[in-house]
Amino acid sequence: MSLQKLLCLFVLCMAIAVGVSAKKKSKPYFKLVEAYTQRTLPGIPRASIKTDYRFILVWEGANYPETFFWRGDNGWLTCSMVKAHRIAHKNRNAPEGQDYSTEFVKNGDVHKGDTLELTPIAGGKFPVPAEIPADAKKTLFYKTGGSGWLPFPVNTITKKPDMVMQ
Repeated sequence: MSLQKLLCLFVLCMAIAVGVSAKKKSKPYFKLVEAYTQRTLPGIPRASIKTDYRFILVWEGANYPETFFWRGDNGWLTCSMVKAHRIAHKNRNAPEGQDYSTEFVKNGDVHKGDTLELTPIAGGKFPVPAEIPADAKKTLFYKTGGSGWLPFPVNTITKKPDMVMQ
């Protein structure tokens, strides 16, 4: 009889341990540095004003990121991904309001410690995967080598001053 109780106790402990580990949230593969919107005012009359979302992050994962999507108020948008470098000097050849210079990412060449800039792009024909919750808003979704969709809620999005083109 005591062997049965011991076996039941063991099974119960294993079930609890599996349940707790399944509910544990995974650590994100990156650190969000800033999230912001910024309007670009064109330098010619009657041209349209463009508002962009931008996410600056430092990649901390061992596997490179395959893709990013933004689930905002305007639907499911694919994100362009470029490496970003902070512009430190005020005497620079960049428009006022541009804080980062960028370079294209070649063949998944993203390593731990790289700073990335993500920009959601309208017009893609990518359907929302079935595993993405319908009520998820203001969330970055991403995949790494071999992972499923991983969510990263973005709670604070600041508004930067307009960038005026000339």
